[in-house]
Amino acid sequence: MSDFFISYTGVDRQWAEWIAFVLEEEGFTTILQAWDFRPGSNFVLEMQKASEAAQRTIMVLTADYLKSGMAAPEWASAFGRDPQGLERRLLPITARACEPQGLLKTIVQVRIVGMDEANAREAILAGANRARAKPSNRPAFPGSASPAAHKAFPGPDTVSRQPIRPLLPKLKVPLTDVDQRRFAKSAFGTIRTIFGANLEQVARENDRVEFDVTDTTAADFRAELFLDGASKGACRIWLGGMMGDNNICFAEGRISGNGCNEILMPATADNELSLSATMAMGYLDFERRTDMKKLTPEQAADYLWERFTRAFRSG
Repeated sequence: MSDFFISYTGVDRQWAEWIAFVLEEEGFTTILQAWDFRPGSNFVLEMQKASEAAQRTIMVLTADYLKSGMAAPEWASAFGRDPQGLERRLLPITARACEPQGLLKTIVQVRIVGMDEANAREAILAGANRARAKPSNRPAFPGSASPAAHKAFPGPDTVSRQPIRPLLPKLKVPLTDVDQRRFAKSAFGTIRTIFGANLEQVARENDRVEFDVTDTTAADFRAELFLDGASKGACRIWLGGMMGDNNICFAEGRISGNGCNEILMPATADNELSLSATMAMGYLDFERRTDMKKLTPEQAADYLWERFTRAFRSG
């Protein structure tokens, strides 16, 4: 079994290879797509094998990684095996500035943004080590009256170049069709990941509950919950098909064809993309406490999950 499977998106390959090399110099073993997935192999099967064969998964965390629909299943596998982080199976290494949301926001990162090579290497090895981060030397006594020498800032510059306030107002940049398509695919991937994690969690917490989930395509899945063997809820969630290719549709129960109970449409507010629920009627507590016209992908997943499972809550 390898120590680390390194998950990354194509534009961050150089970061991934550098991180893998640093770890292997210290005796760790890694699995890396660029080095280990050889011509003629099946990419999906190799990913599955890598996620199972590695004790821990490293995410090369960047804005491009967060937008990638293919990256989510790679880290979701490690998260699903250790949702509380007790075994530290998921290790995010932030190589370029980004702001993770939802489940990823709660996981402590190794941040190497702006560091020089020596400091970045030290941070990665410290993060890979599961031991306590106790320093080898005793810290300076904090109550000393004599002024202590200041340590140099560990980043690339010793003087902060951040302005106290923005020098220019935020400039609006029109969002393109490509932006909306990427957002829709990423949002669908987030919903699929959260549904998968939730289904596994409820089954672990109650042995009377079972579930079935089927990925019809990469953008279409069905889920069903069973209590004591009897179906207590079913749904289908898919991308596109009704009122636009970028819409996320939700069908509650076993609706045939493409009929649905909810359509989440990409919407723009303050030059940022969100999801707007077109059929929310205010029946659920979630709808009454949330702006249904400006949902994050994580909020959209919570909303659809609440609709999917309301038969359990109603008794």
